[in-house]
Amino acid sequence: MKLGLLYSLSGAQAAMERSILDGALLAVHEINAAGGVAGSDLDVAVFDDRSEVSSTAKGVDHLCRVENVDVIVGGYTSATRLALIPAIHANRTLLMYPTYFEGEEADPRVFYCGAAPNQYIADYLSWIVGSLGHRVYVVGSDYIYPRVLAESIRRLGDHLGVETVGNWYAPLGETSFGAVLDDIRRANPQVIISNLVGIDSTVAFYTQYQEAGFRPGAMPIAATVTTEIDLAHMSTTASNGHFMVGTYFSDLDTEVNDGYRRALQEVRGQQWSHAAQVGAYNAVHGVALAAEQAPTTEFDDLARALIGIRFDGNPEGLPFYFRANHYSAHPAYVGRAVDGRYQVIGEFPARAPEPWWSGSRPLIAL
Repeated sequence: MKLGLLYSLSGAQAAMERSILDGALLAVHEINAAGGVAGSDLDVAVFDDRSEVSSTAKGVDHLCRVENVDVIVGGYTSATRLALIPAIHANRTLLMYPTYFEGEEADPRVFYCGAAPNQYIADYLSWIVGSLGHRVYVVGSDYIYPRVLAESIRRLGDHLGVETVGNWYAPLGETSFGAVLDDIRRANPQVIISNLVGIDSTVAFYTQYQEAGFRPGAMPIAATVTTEIDLAHMSTTASNGHFMVGTYFSDLDTEVNDGYRRALQEVRGQQWSHAAQVGAYNAVHGVALAAEQAPTTEFDDLARALIGIRFDGNPEGLPFYFRANHYSAHPAYVGRAVDGRYQVIGEFPARAPEPWWSGSRPLIAL
């Protein structure tokens, strides 16, 4: 069996996506060290889309038609996923999408290895209201994930007592946040919810927040995307005291996570771990388990087998498996940034994934 791994290994998204690739390649190493798939090594081909959405479909074509892979594991931003899907269908293959995202999608050729919004945002908002305050200002990058998250916050706010006092969207890669910080000062929220994506934008926002005189003790940032990779690129004085929600943090004190982090360092030389990386790790293990059960590696046989897999080595703390809608199960945690890492300070019970939050029921009922 051969996997295609499609990530941005150069360009603006490279630091994040190289770390995700490390999760996938660690899983390949573990599978092959244990005997491979059906007695043969799991082979891989890697494609770098250079952080260009326009290159992602070409990457699928190359991996499927030249490298003859059976499954694609890859993509990070939702813009990339949406560009990948037509090529996945055209090449009659499957996409294992590793990261949490905005939901609002169910595709028979895609297996969603990260969480849908109802698995983390409802509990996070309840925690924010109870722990930080109800007046929030939402900042995000200007594309689908941040906009959908902002809309879900607005809808949920009606049921949780959240008052959204401002929204601001910045182009991907934006590094100048003076105008939004001025508007935040005017609006005077108790909490800033950040859906900013990308190291450049995230580091610039946190740094300029601090330079503007704002402090987490009075008005913290509660993020949905700021990982420890982002924290590593900013000063601890800019990051300490802010919050993040995730289905995984490196701080989780379990034997499985300790083993995962140790192997990640020893095998891949990677010291940073985060939810999207764990999603890629779980995706590769899931594909290998499905391939052991499926009669062939054709996409339809693998898709049927994937519904029945269970991977007990998930560093998140729950067995990893897919439901019939191709979504997966996850816990959720709140982390507080301390010296470049997140300390887990809150945990929520796992929720069943629900792709469609915009139906007749509010998210809080899911």
